Amino acid sequence: MALVRVFGKAVGVVSLAMVLSGCDSLFGYLAEKNLDQPGTEVQVIGLQHEVAIRRDDFGVPYIKAETMSDLAFGIGYAMAQDRLAEMTGMNLLARGRLSEMVGPMAVDMDVYMRTLGVTQVIEDRYAALSDELKQHLQHFSDGVNAYIQQHDDNLPLELTLSGYEPAAWHPSNTIGIFVLLNLGVGFNLHEELGFLQFAEQFGWQKAAYLAPIYPDEAIDFPEAKKTAGLFDSQSDAQAMARLNQQIDQLKKVEQQLKAINGQGIAASNNWAVHKTRTKHNASLVANDTHLLLTHPSTWTLMAVESPEYSGVGITLAGVPALVAGYNGHIAWGETMVMADTQDVFIEKLRDNNGVREYLYQDRWYPVEERQEIIKVKGEDDVEFTVQSTRHGPLLNNALAVPSKHAIIPPPLNVEYGLAVSWTAQYPDKTIESFFQLGQAKNIEEIERSLDGVGFIHLNVVYGDKDNIGWQITGNYPLRKQGTGHFPSPGWSGDYDWQGPWGGEHTPRRQNPAQGWLGTGNHRTVDAGFTPTLTSSWYYPERSERIAQLLSTPKLHDYHSMEAMQSDRRDLFLAKVQQRWGDADVSQEVESSLLQLSDQQQQNARFILDRIMEFNGEMQENSANAAIWGALEYSLIRAIFLDEIGPEDAHLWQVFMSVNGRAYSAYQDHVLGREGAPFWDNVKTPQLQEQESDIIVQAAVDAYDYLQQQLGSDSSQWQWGALLTYHWQTNSTKMAKYMSGVQAYAVDKLADYTDRGPYPAGGNRNTLNVAGYDLGSDHNVWNIPAMRMIVDFSKEEPLHLVVAGGQSGNPASPHYDDGIDLWLSQKNRNLPINSDEKVQQHYYPHTLLKVVADE
Repeated sequence: MALVRVFGKAVGVVSLAMVLSGCDSLFGYLAEKNLDQPGTEVQVIGLQHEVAIRRDDFGVPYIKAETMSDLAFGIGYAMAQDRLAEMTGMNLLARGRLSEMVGPMAVDMDVYMRTLGVTQVIEDRYAALSDELKQHLQHFSDGVNAYIQQHDDNLPLELTLSGYEPAAWHPSNTIGIFVLLNLGVGFNLHEELGFLQFAEQFGWQKAAYLAPIYPDEAIDFPEAKKTAGLFDSQSDAQAMARLNQQIDQLKKVEQQLKAINGQGIAASNNWAVHKTRTKHNASLVANDTHLLLTHPSTWTLMAVESPEYSGVGITLAGVPALVAGYNGHIAWGETMVMADTQDVFIEKLRDNNGVREYLYQDRWYPVEERQEIIKVKGEDDVEFTVQSTRHGPLLNNALAVPSKHAIIPPPLNVEYGLAVSWTAQYPDKTIESFFQLGQAKNIEEIERSLDGVGFIHLNVVYGDKDNIGWQITGNYPLRKQGTGHFPSPGWSGDYDWQGPWGGEHTPRRQNPAQGWLGTGNHRTVDAGFTPTLTSSWYYPERSERIAQLLSTPKLHDYHSMEAMQSDRRDLFLAKVQQRWGDADVSQEVESSLLQLSDQQQQNARFILDRIMEFNGEMQENSANAAIWGALEYSLIRAIFLDEIGPEDAHLWQVFMSVNGRAYSAYQDHVLGREGAPFWDNVKTPQLQEQESDIIVQAAVDAYDYLQQQLGSDSSQWQWGALLTYHWQTNSTKMAKYMSGVQAYAVDKLADYTDRGPYPAGGNRNTLNVAGYDLGSDHNVWNIPAMRMIVDFSKEEPLHLVVAGGQSGNPASPHYDDGIDLWLSQKNRNLPINSDEKVQQHYYPHTLLKVVADE
């Protein structure tokens, strides 16, 4: 789920930077023009009563209004003050129009979004909204547009530099933000595409080991076998090879989307403790969502008050409702189910007298077609045709666009196509349900609200003072056969969808006897649960750590919740120690050590001995944490790089992507999967390496790596010297996709907009998560983007921080003032219940005053 910051900043920056001696001075001047100062009064059309926007010391807005419509207007104005550029970019991305602002760099992403038909999804869902909610979104839009009109000559820095004038915000744009959220938490599509590429390289049986489901589940040969015949004949193999060339392009687009939208990123921890397990006889609810490390923060904070809707929490720029938080009665937070809501169908295609047809149950049918036109800043329009089968749009054909954009491959007369089915086709009440959730006053109303959430697939943990609950949301496909883990042949009809499943039927629990509930993207249902929610569960260690800490006899309070969110113990290490400490494995490792030279043996023993005595605390100043991190870096490369590499090969990048998003082949091999096929080093055909040989070689490599990276004095090694946080804008992240001139401009801008690097701790398995590409580098990209604790024993229960600042304006003191707070692993209280505390905490900032309609 992560958000788009406008990266069209490059346009026009270079010429300005060359004229002025100090780029920062120029950027600062432009950014400061956009800031509203405290005490601002604005006369606007469209209000019934005055709306007060107060802010606290970190810029968090408190918006108070006498009516729901005025509240929505105030939210729109305040949100535009903080994040108008982000809202603009997100909307353009969702609608496949980003090229209008940033030029040809975004064409591939626009083609992808248009191919999926996101614009039609947005419009269909908006049309189905109730009149009441449409009015609410219209008032929100009026507030955004009032801000745009008031600042037409001093727009945010990104928009000023790009020269893009934002159109009036439309109510349906909010739906687009929800669609982006759905895409960001959708998981299996990337795995299916990756599997086809692995299957071409290794065959379907060996490829299946690269996408395990869970430690206690068998390798998914039944799903993998669906592709068995695709590579048998020479003609089929050639057709699949051509198809995989286009999958290469799809994966490149996916990487771009991941950089700015967090495509398929595992997110989050949440738990709730019943009052019987707390020190103060009142429930506790905690949530930390793991999203992209980006700047400004993925989330924006807000507190709101009106007779109909009040609360404080997080939301997305462009959404006038709380996504997670506390409303004076109840609290709620979310993690991702890792849901499989998109299936890839392989279609047999042919050209019949100029008509593209696809095979279905022994008959040929013409594909459906629609024309799309993408306007590209500075270049001619891109026109292309989207073709669809009964299973959805054909992705590969959509990318065969005119060659005016060099990255896009020329049209291919392929025999196979990739069609995508997506649960977005099913109507639901997701948007209304989120608004109702924010108004719920008890757990019964929470449950009813969550039953209506079909479009976003979440583990919601919630509570009030006396109760706690957990519930899965979303619509899931009912398949005739199979689980959708790997691509299915579309021509047979055997794997077609038969409709959605969800609503009141999803798994849920309230007030369990154990006294707590918690999720960490792990498998929350029994193996074999039907219908299949996903085959892409995340590593289980975070959820196991939640259970370990909440199952102790001690009673919990706010401080134990804060300590859990700061926890950096890696339970995977303990499993490795147990396995490597087994007598048989230990003996094999010793035998492999004896095959080394004396110096290599000494180095390897040093690494392995330190690992076996390490307690797994991945603190930034820990030498043992650095040793474990280096060993993992070396181990994944020693196991897989010989066959999937080299590291600059596209297939290795696909492996890196899949490995970081769900329970992986790396952990599965290391935990002792029977028959795991990648231990042998194929680069040494004269040898047949065993697991112990690779472990020992990885230890040698890890020692050398640490010497190179951190120096020869092992007493000075620190994990945080390897692992780092770097707050970067999406402009910076997208620089590698830009031309030389644009990249130069963005590099200059990055000196002004980016923050860091800072030493980091933790890893992908720790509650205080720090996700990075294991085996590639140690640059953290997945973090707790927010941390929330609601302690119902307190008068003001909610404590909440985000990873960064409230404002998207680099000239604002609230652009980066939250970084140090976040790094401290502490939280802060945001009052909502007590008028006195609200007045003390939030100071007057902007007053929206009423003027008569003209």
